[in-house]
Amino acid sequence: MKTLRLISMFFVLIYPLFILAQAIGSWQAFPSLHNATWIEPAQNKIFVLANSNLYSYNVDDSEIYVFDKTNGLSGSKISFIRYVESTAKLVAVYEDGNVDIIYTDNDVFNMNQISQKNYTNLTINNVIVNNEFVYICTNFGYVVLNTESEVFEATYNIELNTLSLVSINNIIYLSTDDAFYAGSQDLNLLDRTQWQRVGTNSFSELISLDNALIGFNKSTGITQLSTTDFSSQSLLTDTLTFFSVSNNVMVAGNAARVYVFSSLSNVQTISIENAFQILVNRGNYYWAAQANNGLQQYSLSDNKLSPINSAIIPNSPKRDYFCNMHYTSDGTRLLVAGGDLNYNSIIREGTLMFFENNSWTNFSEENITEQTGQPYINLTAIAQDPNDPTHHFASSARHGLYEYRDQTFVKKYGLADSPLTSILPENSNAANYVGVDALQYDSNGNLWMANLQVDTILNILKKDGTWLKLYYEEISEAPNITRIYFDNVGRMWMNSKRLDWNGIFVLDTNGTLEDTSDDTHLLRQNIINQDGTEYSPYYINCFVQDLNNQIWVGTSDGLFVIEDPDDFIYNSDFRFTQIKITREDESGYADYLFNGVDISAIAVDGANRKWIGTSSDGIYLVSEDGQETLLHFTTENAPLPSDEIVSIAINPLNGQVMIGTYLGLVAYTSDALTAANTLEKNNVRVYPNPVRPDWTRLITIDGLTYNAEVKITTATGQLIACGRSLGGRFTWDGKNIQGKRVSSGVYNIISTNQEGKKAIVNRIVIVH
Repeated sequence: MKTLRLISMFFVLIYPLFILAQAIGSWQAFPSLHNATWIEPAQNKIFVLANSNLYSYNVDDSEIYVFDKTNGLSGSKISFIRYVESTAKLVAVYEDGNVDIIYTDNDVFNMNQISQKNYTNLTINNVIVNNEFVYICTNFGYVVLNTESEVFEATYNIELNTLSLVSINNIIYLSTDDAFYAGSQDLNLLDRTQWQRVGTNSFSELISLDNALIGFNKSTGITQLSTTDFSSQSLLTDTLTFFSVSNNVMVAGNAARVYVFSSLSNVQTISIENAFQILVNRGNYYWAAQANNGLQQYSLSDNKLSPINSAIIPNSPKRDYFCNMHYTSDGTRLLVAGGDLNYNSIIREGTLMFFENNSWTNFSEENITEQTGQPYINLTAIAQDPNDPTHHFASSARHGLYEYRDQTFVKKYGLADSPLTSILPENSNAANYVGVDALQYDSNGNLWMANLQVDTILNILKKDGTWLKLYYEEISEAPNITRIYFDNVGRMWMNSKRLDWNGIFVLDTNGTLEDTSDDTHLLRQNIINQDGTEYSPYYINCFVQDLNNQIWVGTSDGLFVIEDPDDFIYNSDFRFTQIKITREDESGYADYLFNGVDISAIAVDGANRKWIGTSSDGIYLVSEDGQETLLHFTTENAPLPSDEIVSIAINPLNGQVMIGTYLGLVAYTSDALTAANTLEKNNVRVYPNPVRPDWTRLITIDGLTYNAEVKITTATGQLIACGRSLGGRFTWDGKNIQGKRVSSGVYNIISTNQEGKKAIVNRIVIVH
């Protein structure tokens, strides 16, 4: 009875930790659910496509369910969703032709036959529902999916760029860019010659309403076509942006007007300023996808659409842009700048966000372009004032430096109001060529930045609001600097990423910021390894200093290590180290770790292990010295949105590895954690505690010092398990030394710091 009371007491006190903790080895996705562009009503749910991601809203209980690769989806970036009422299934079609079928219980069945065929330049133009059949319209024809039997019944490769089609009385009507076709289903429609060209009309949507053939064209409006002589009659002439049919109600409109057809002869015109991407009838109500204004329910009365309750916008990142991420020094906030300095004319809307307390905050973008007179795009870095968490700066690839308070824009620094200069100073459009990147505060509260591709690269906005420029000839006019970092002794390091300026630059101001005469500075461009092999990588992508003060450098030619930063600075014969991995044969040869692999991102976890992101092969976890590959995640074996990794940030408070790609963000909960400075019983967390019968994952002990020794014993002192912490975290599988699951009871967790000078005891309850 005493043991049972103890178990109950532990359950009451510690159960909240069990609820909140992320299980070791678990994944979490953070899809952007802003910018709602399409909705599909389905029984008591509204399915919403937002930023090519998917969620459902339950109209009965207001529950929001987010679909992603961690809970069943097979891909990233959905192009179309369609609900098939006859089989009660939602069909999601990805841009590569992959198809997921989603059931009412949210389970997912994947059909990847189209995507596996690797069609050249495949384009999915539309998805049409006809009874239990779904027609996937492509640039080569269409594919028929039977949602009842869940098979692809036929592929009509008829060399027609099919925009839409509809089946009426055994005839398929099909629209292309410049023509309109008809084909009898009694004929072999796999044969291109069996299709009859019956007009030059082009429609992005074809539907059957009251057994009539209706075509929708954004430029010309809505047209009824005769199924006998294919003559046309205009039902509505206007420039339109959206169109839907549900419950035999046809709805169309633009930003100023909405047209509701209760029948072909009865149209209601409603004047309303709106952001509707689509408006759909659902019985007595209407539902709208309103871009960044979310999902909204409306009632229609007296020729007026009135919103019901507040718009539904799930808390999420504003966009799936995660080019630059890092945690604040206290580990409580993940800062995200969404853009980068790219040379492919890719425009990413100005995106700044942070993640804190399991919630996303998106910086306001309202009226910034109007206030500055410049596009608000491609923000490359974000820095938080170390003395004021409401004060931030962001750099722009071409438009200078932005300042924010309370996530709201307050000022832009460019040619007119700062020492920042333009790449093209004589150009009439010089203000649009002020490139800034690599924001970083130093220990004195001064904000450093790189003013790219100009004479004086290093610029500093000092704590007192004044500016300082530091000129160093070796980096003059460097075009692409992505990171500034201050090492353990206060020296400034940065990577000059590409072209003739690429390399690693280091600066020691000797504590005299304004006086450059005593500075030590060096740009090393030649990468020569310990064996004398020379490399000339096109890109120096990233670098990070580990817990042993070594600097790991990622390049387009592989991974290199600066074992001794002092040696890098002062030894003229310095050599980078390439880690050698001995082959598992008897040859005695070794291979360089990641030789020739394009390394795009590196992060160091609490156990001094390295997370290595690549440009095309996912992410690796290697041991502290790189000798052992511990994990390798790709889109094939993990819910990564993409195998192209662009950023990695590790939460020092919970061990989550945040993995950024151009298609979104996911997190993996690692078995390592940043170590505590001292071993204190009150700081140690044990979870879950109690361990219930249905728990099958690892048991976690957090808050330990680096490399602490941990022993698990019975109440009588019998040793059950032991080991060392990874950083500040130890995990236990709940089994004894013999590999058997332990019995119910109370167990001691004895932790000793690395020096063996302090020990504490915690307890855990096992319930079977």
